[in-house]
Amino acid sequence: MTNILVDRDARNRIILGTLGFGAIGGAIGLNIAILRNLQPIAKHTTTMAANWSLCGLFFLTTREALLLEQNTKNTTAAAAASSAAVIRPSVMREHDQMFSSVLAGGFTGGILSFLARGSKKSFISGALGFGALAAGGQYLYTLANRKRRQIIVGKMMADSGNSVEQTSSKAPEPDDSESMVARLRRAISVDPITLLPQWFPLRRIPSEEYREILELRREEIRYELRRLRGIVEDMDRREEALVLKLRHTQRENE
Repeated sequence: MTNILVDRDARNRIILGTLGFGAIGGAIGLNIAILRNLQPIAKHTTTMAANWSLCGLFFLTTREALLLEQNTKNTTAAAAASSAAVIRPSVMREHDQMFSSVLAGGFTGGILSFLARGSKKSFISGALGFGALAAGGQYLYTLANRKRRQIIVGKMMADSGNSVEQTSSKAPEPDDSESMVARLRRAISVDPITLLPQWFPLRRIPSEEYREILELRREEIRYELRRLRGIVEDMDRREEALVLKLRHTQRENE
């Protein structure tokens, strides 16, 4: 708990998430009070907001504690284990977030169901239900985060392309004449792939995207080389240990 409170990002996520849960609960309580004509409305709204805030605080605190534990384990494993255990940070982070969200959601849902109904079956059903809900929410959040990164990268590439076009010389004006030679020249100069519809599964890859694909392939090759190097080193260590054991056995027999 102390580490979570010391971590500024985790503390902010817990505070903002708790406020968000409280706002959602207050809105739900207000609508229920109005629809069912529950008086006083402010009391029911405040009670629902407080309940949702407590649930959100428990869920987010558990999730951040699990994330901190996973990050600590990953850092320790990356520093102590062989290079074969190295995983890309983005993949590791998404997996850790999904694992922490599902486990925190299941634990929170199980506790709430047990307190509400007081049976072990309710704990299991609540854990499964809230765990699935947390998994779905985390999956949607991951998709939205990936889409946001793609938009940011696309804007950065567009800005860099615009700057290059502004600094480069102007292209010659297209020939708008209707002569046969001009039509043939325009037909040859046009890329036929650009004439295909957007739904057609064929497109020309720009140079920036091609470089990104090459960089990704190079990182994957490096990862495989590190993994194979770790396997070879592990096999060498086992072979040395086996040789030493055989020598020790021969000496004992002599």
